[in-house]
Amino acid sequence: MTVKYRIPCSETDIYVLDKGDSFHLTIGSRVNPLSYGNKISDYVSLGKAIDAADKFCAMFKLSKEYGYHLEGSAFEKDGMPPIPVPEWLEGEVSVEAMREQLDRNARQYEA
Repeated sequence: MTVKYRIPCSETDIYVLDKGDSFHLTIGSRVNPLSYGNKISDYVSLGKAIDAADKFCAMFKLSKEYGYHLEGSAFEKDGMPPIPVPEWLEGEVSVEAMREQLDRNARQYEA
């Protein structure tokens, strides 16, 4: 396992790890720098994994603005439907589209 890409993101580190047959997107806490954290998704190419890492960081920051937290590979908030991160990354949902969905969820479920 080799770290191919690392970015700091909202008090965490996001990694792209070369696992030989695929590239894993993971998130790790800076509190435990000896760990590469939780696997979010995997990709067959390094380029797609790096693009996903950058997008995931933006999604992670946005979800925190709306009070969500990462649980496994989904953003969750009490009383709201979970947001499955791998599906959103693979579906090429933009960060702006995610913001619109979070706004709709807030209006629908918090009203």
